[in-house]
Amino acid sequence: MTAPSPRHGSATKIGVASLAEYAERIDVRSPAEFAIDHLPGAVNLPVLTDAERKHVGTLNAQESAFAARRMGAALVARNIAHIVDTYCASKPRDWAPVVY
Repeated sequence: MTAPSPRHGSATKIGVASLAEYAERIDVRSPAEFAIDHLPGAVNLPVLTDAERKHVGTLNAQESAFAARRMGAALVARNIAHIVDTYCASKPRDWAPVVY
């Protein structure tokens, strides 16, 4: 797994045991994917809901990959903004979770 270094912001390879140094693990996959498997102690902050993920996949199959990417990007951007405005708003300046 590659994750940002809490000190330098650059990507480094880490194993599951190395995750202990991170105060928080954030899984951004859909709730259904999170339910199947996730890292110990991870919190689920999905960038797409299950319904949104299904809608984007259907759009890809029925219309085009471009239309699906456009819709997916818009949904992800809105959902990340919501996560930042709510969940992340009270976090301290030095907060450095691992996000996957």
